[in-house]
Amino acid sequence: MTPFSPTELLAAVAESRQPYLTAYSGPDAGARVELSGHVLAQWVAKCANLLDEEGVGPGGLVVVDLPVHWRAVVWVWATWVRGARVSFVPDEPGADVVVTDRPARHAGRTDGPLVIAVPLAPLALRWEGELPDGVVDGGPAVMGQPDVLLAPATIAPGDRAVETFGLTFDDLDAAIGRGDGARIAFVPRSVWKFARTALSAWRGGGSVVILAPEVNAAARALACRQEGARELP
Repeated sequence: MTPFSPTELLAAVAESRQPYLTAYSGPDAGARVELSGHVLAQWVAKCANLLDEEGVGPGGLVVVDLPVHWRAVVWVWATWVRGARVSFVPDEPGADVVVTDRPARHAGRTDGPLVIAVPLAPLALRWEGELPDGVVDGGPAVMGQPDVLLAPATIAPGDRAVETFGLTFDDLDAAIGRGDGARIAFVPRSVWKFARTALSAWRGGGSVVILAPEVNAAARALACRQEGARELP
């Protein structure tokens, strides 16, 4: 198997105008967001460019304190494109950047990371309401970045990729694997599981349908039929 390369996968996904990520939320799956491979890659590139602007590269640490949401996977992928480590522990010490939907929790952290507030409303472009002093609104900060990756990082296979589990970039080959090219649907139970499943599917040339935990069983089944997706257990 070709070693997992976050940057090479980004380039491959960017070539597709087909749906790569479709997300349903609400009890009756009434809210739907769909991103083509091209648009998904733009989001990842923008976030990676912002991290680069903040000096985050190999050896850096990004805390992803977000719920199971498509933007969380974008930030995980962008962190790896920069060759940095990701942590899913909200209070992980030594972070360079914290991306969160709970900015008040991280405002004034004594270890001094940049705190980026990530709006989670469908395709929201800015944070609604007041932000604590020093917290960056991730909406305009991300959208103001170029759509293409400006500075790919040089990643060594032995560099740490997931601080939470002690995984290196070399370990990601087995941790992520490669999907069979199918369109799959699933209810993510953690950001790490979400990232692994989605990246596996994209690595294999497939696509994903994300069903929020609150979507009821009947709406899940209907969404899978409409999307032509195989629901994972």
